[in-house]
Parts: sequence; structure tokens; C-alpha cells
Amino acid sequence: MNGFGKCVDGYVDVRDQLSRYVLDRAASHFAAERAEKQAIDSQSEFENRREWVRETFLSNIGGLPERMDNPSVETVERLDRDGYSVESVVFESRPSFHVTANCYIPDGEGPHPAVLFCCGHIDTPKTDSLNQKACIELASNGFVVLIFDPIAQGEREQYHDPETGETIVSGGGGVFAHCYAGQKCFYAGTNLARYMIHDARCGLDYLHQRTDTDSDRIGVTGTSGGGIQTLYLSLLDDRVAAAAPCCAVTERREWLKTGKRIDAEQALYGTISQGINYDDFLSAMAPRPVCIGAAASDEYFPIEGVREAFERTRRRYDLYDAEENVEMVVADTTHCSVYELGDDVFEWLCQRLGNGPYEPQDDHSLLDRERLQCTQQGSVRGAYDDERTIDDLIRAYVSRAHPDATTLPAADGDERDAQQLRETLVEKFSLDRDGCELAPRSVDHSEWNGLDVERIWFKTERDPDIVVTGVLVSDPDQTAESPAIVLFEAGTEALPERAGEVESLATQYGSVFVFDPRGVGAVRNRPIEIPAWVEDEHGIYGTEFKFAYDALQLETSLLGMRVYDVLRAVAFLRGETDAGTVSLVGEGIGAYHALYTAAVAKNIGSVELRNLGPSFVEMVTESDVPFHSQLTVFDVVGVCDVPHVVAALDERGVPVETA
Repeated sequence: MNGFGKCVDGYVDVRDQLSRYVLDRAASHFAAERAEKQAIDSQSEFENRREWVRETFLSNIGGLPERMDNPSVETVERLDRDGYSVESVVFESRPSFHVTANCYIPDGEGPHPAVLFCCGHIDTPKTDSLNQKACIELASNGFVVLIFDPIAQGEREQYHDPETGETIVSGGGGVFAHCYAGQKCFYAGTNLARYMIHDARCGLDYLHQRTDTDSDRIGVTGTSGGGIQTLYLSLLDDRVAAAAPCCAVTERREWLKTGKRIDAEQALYGTISQGINYDDFLSAMAPRPVCIGAAASDEYFPIEGVREAFERTRRRYDLYDAEENVEMVVADTTHCSVYELGDDVFEWLCQRLGNGPYEPQDDHSLLDRERLQCTQQGSVRGAYDDERTIDDLIRAYVSRAHPDATTLPAADGDERDAQQLRETLVEKFSLDRDGCELAPRSVDHSEWNGLDVERIWFKTERDPDIVVTGVLVSDPDQTAESPAIVLFEAGTEALPERAGEVESLATQYGSVFVFDPRGVGAVRNRPIEIPAWVEDEHGIYGTEFKFAYDALQLETSLLGMRVYDVLRAVAFLRGETDAGTVSLVGEGIGAYHALYTAAVAKNIGSVELRNLGPSFVEMVTESDVPFHSQLTVFDVVGVCDVPHVVAALDERGVPVETA
């Protein structure tokens, strides 16, 4: 009993199927976005859209946390330098959630202009040599500069136990920890960005409260992930007088074509389908000054997209007769730091916010990391006995937003509850779209140990196309009253090793269809290469990760797409066998596909779940949980979690067996 050969036994090349599908799905959204923006020809139309973007963005990230009434702020140490001083500062952004920062202060009474410096993905961001140099350049030119450690970076590591030394997830300069925490946020219907933006906003509060700063001249800058934070803060906080996001801007269509990944705080639910692009963040500043720092050979933010975002932004500023307030500087280099972009960014900040022309510094006397630490242990978790983690904050969010998330559904439900869940899943998983005619093709028909074996493929969608495959195994001596769809994690690639199990299942159910939904088994997409610096640990940054985040931005999910395919397989199997009901057998990730398909489909005989993983609320609220890219889905906790589905099937009288 064999699975399929290459290219579905030579019938169709599916190696780029998911890649093509995502691009094709996104194309109509990009066209609609472009047309809508081209039609804007007045300030009022633009400002209406800007307000809509802000509201939609805030809704998609779950809003921002409330500010504390009396957050603690502690200046740990002050180091006097040549022409400036450096203070080590710790402030709370949430109760018992501390932010470590260095504040560079120029000599003189002030009031001084100020810059909030947001850091990208570096293990020790505020003490990084290039970031130090950038801060020294600005301080030497009269700026107060606050540079702080983002969540899970520097002294704010989150997944390393300071007492035992045990690490759950680390690496990538905070990338992996951000994606690990970000996955929990997605399940809860929020985004890690809400916490990172809030930290930055509290940094802005700190600068405003200093007596030596001019609150009307506070700007923000940063590169890469720090540039993304710059964009977000500029969208949401009108106190930002000028913004210089660096190596963080492009156009989503150009980015999508490169096959790149983005991190959890950058993967915003529905941004592609809703038409929210990088230029929306930039133009939100209008008519305040904004400067795009770009690298001509940036491997993450294509320069073609940077130029398009720049031109779109200029058109918005033209509505205010303020085109001169939009600038772009391009360095002939790859993805780089603010300092490496060269003098143009510093010159622009001095011109827009400073006290005089920019004077480049020849001498940068750097400090060792230990001198700039804000805690003796180099870790807020080691320094504060009651320090909370990002997981604690996410759990608190769940308890407020979904107070009944951990409560099992009532046992006295009825069919109306099951129908309501079905309607919720149809909407959440985008399952109400019309399917194409199945038109199954039989690739090969053979006999194995007295069983009929047939390899079959068909399309579940057209324009863009989706091809799925399966091996139909039938016992000719039995009537298949409720034949089963079998969903192995590896799909038909598990054959022939698991032929014995399939034989047993065929005997049990009369007929089984070992099925490959999109991206699984014989229709698996080719591996999409990850950046050279990435170790593909915890399932983060792999091919499934890339498609999962793409789907998220299209307001869907791989889970939803695959449930759709299994629903189409149910229709195929019923038609093929004339059976009144179809059963489902799922294993591992396939168990989730089986369970959620059963919740939506009608005429389900039974559901058998093998090695089903934790519920989504468990993956949000518990520590050291598995990371499954295939299960990246938005806002399921408290709405349509595993226990809700099991209860709904019980209400319908569908037996569910777990093993």
C-alpha cells in the first residue's frame, strides 16, 4: 500500500501550491487597497481613513493596556561622560512588570529635545555597540535619549528561569520568544504588539515627565523591530513630534513576493484583507515630519516596496501642502542599524527637533554591558521577587476578556448550542465560500491483502486552485455504513509504513480515505528556505510558520483552510460510498482537523482522536507548552475551543473517542 509519487504521480506540480494560493488570494485585496487609496483626494477623506486604521489596528491587537496611576521609576546609577551622562533607569509599565532602560542626557540645563530609541531584535539591545554609538551621536548633539530593552531581550528575558537555568525558548535576539508569546496572544484574540507598544508609550511618558526635556520636541526612531515599534507608536500617540523608522518599511505585496517571514508582533490579524499597509502607519503622522531610513539591499524590507510606501505617503502629505515633511534616506548596504544608515538620519532629527546643525562625533567611548545594566543580576526576574512575565500578562488578559475560558461548557446544552458553534466556526474559519466541482481523478487502482486500494486527487477550490490527495482503502466484503477519513500528521506520506493500521481501520469502518489536506503529505509545499541566522527550533520560522502568518494576515488560518479541505473530503467520501454518515479519525495535528471538521459537518458518524494536544486555553495559560505553527489561529479561546467542540458533538449525539 503506497502513497503518491512526485507531483501527484506526475499529474500536477503542487510544490508551490500554497505559495501561489496565498499570493492569488492577496492580489484582490492589494488591488482594492490601491484603488481605495488612489480615490482619496481631500484631507477629510484621508482623516476618516486614518481614524479607521487606528480603530481597526487597536481592535486587532486587543486594545492597549491601561496606564498605571503611580508607576515606580527608579534611577539606579548615573555615569558622567564627556559632554553627556548616562542614567540607568527602571520603570514599571504594568504592576510588577519592569522595563530596563538607559537615558543619555546632554550637559546643560535644557530643556532639550528628546528621542525615544526603540530596539530591534538583538540579545542585549540597549548595550549593543552600534546602538550605543547612535545614542552618543544624539546626546552629543543635544538630545535626551531613552533606549530600553524590549520584552524578552536584554535584562527582560522571559523564558529562562534565573534559579534553575532552564530555558523554554530563546535565540534570534528575542525573535523566538516573541513568536512563542505571540502565539498565545493570537489564540486569545490579541497581539504581542499591544504590550510592546505600551512599553514604548510608557517610555514616552517618562521623557515627557523629565524636567530637562522639551515635551513639544520628542521624536522616536529605531531599526528593524525597533522601526516597527516606531511605526506603531507614531500611529497611536500624537505626542510624537517626528518619527524616523529605519529598515522597517516596505509594501506588503512586495514583501509577500519575497517569501519572507515576519515576527509575531508584526503579523497583524487581517492587515492584508483589510488593506492596512506600511504607508498607513507612515501617513498617520501627517503633517508631522517623518523620515524613512532604508537600506538599498535590505533582505527583509524590499527597496521597491519602500519606494512605493514613500510615494503613497507623500501623496497624503500633499493634501496638507506638507510634502517637504516626508523624507527618505537610503544607504547602500544590507539590513542595518540606525547608526549604520549614516549621518542622514541624525542630520534629519537635528533639523526637525534639534537646537542646531548636526555635528558628527569622531569619538565614541563605549561602556561594557555590565556598566549599563540596571539590575545587579542582569535580569528583572532575578532582581524582583514579584516580577511578572509576559505569560502572566497574557493570562490576566484572558481572565478579563474571556472570564469563562477555563470553564467547561454546561452538560445540559442542546442542538441550538451546537448550531451556534457551527455558525461561529463557519465565520471564523471562512468556510462559507463556494467550492468547485470535486471531479475526482483516479491515479491507480490496485489490490493489497484483499483490500481495494485507489489513489485519488481532486480540487477543493478553483481560482486559485487547491489540489488535495488521498488513498481510498476498502474492504470488498463489508458495507461501509460510516466510512472514515483518516488524518495522519504526515498524511499519505505515512504509507506504506502504516499500512497495517490502515488495514485495521478499513476492516473496522469498511472503507477509509487516508487524506492529504493542502500542504500535507503528497501535496506538501516545497520547503521555503529560512534565513541563515535562524535555527528552526520549536517549529518557529519553518515553512508552516510562514504560511500560518500569511494566512493570519488574510483573516484566515491554515487550520481553517485544512478543515475546509476535510469538509470537501467528507462530501467526496459520502458520494463515493453512498454512506449516510462519515466518521473521522485524526492523529496529532490531524486530530484538530478531524475535531473541527466534525463540529461543522453534518452527517458525522463518530470521531476518533489520537494524541490530541492541549486545548487552546491550555496553550495560552500554561507554561512550557508546545509551539505548533499549524495551529496558528486567531481568537478561539473562550469562543470555539476544543472543550466547546467536544461538548457540541455530545449535544448532537456524535461519539468522540480519545486515545
